Amino acid sequence: MSDYQDVFATEAWPLAKFYFEVLIEGLSDPIGFQGVDGLESELSIIEYRDGDSPFLFKSKRYGMATFSNITLKKGMFAAEADLKDWWHLFSWEHASRDVRKQITIKLKDESGGDKVVWDIHGCFPVKFSPTGLDAEADSEVAIEELEFACESWSIAFG
Repeated sequence: MSDYQDVFATEAWPLAKFYFEVLIEGLSDPIGFQGVDGLESELSIIEYRDGDSPFLFKSKRYGMATFSNITLKKGMFAAEADLKDWWHLFSWEHASRDVRKQITIKLKDESGGDKVVWDIHGCFPVKFSPTGLDAEADSEVAIEELEFACESWSIAFG
């Protein structure tokens, strides 16, 4: 194998971010999304100083983890109402507000294998944005967005 081929065989290059799939619990097929934003988590910082400490600074400890809201963006299809229906369960039917779902996002490599998998737990929608309308945008597709809150997520590398 040449040196050029060795570089690609050892996975020395970063992963491309355009090949991914999103699976939503309760739907049999992955949905083709254009974008996923907000996969962020953060630990809060707790500062503490004992009252009789001789040091003139606070010690820092890690606190609770928080997980940001995640936004899914996709082309809008007339026959595909899954996201809208999930939103309506929460926004209109108070009895259905305990319907939380698990969402799995898989970043793929060139051959279609899973390279990074996020399992997102306790998801529920918090914002649904149908497409904006513009009579002069003759070549743009309609994009809808669903923002959801989650309790936590885990990440695994394939």
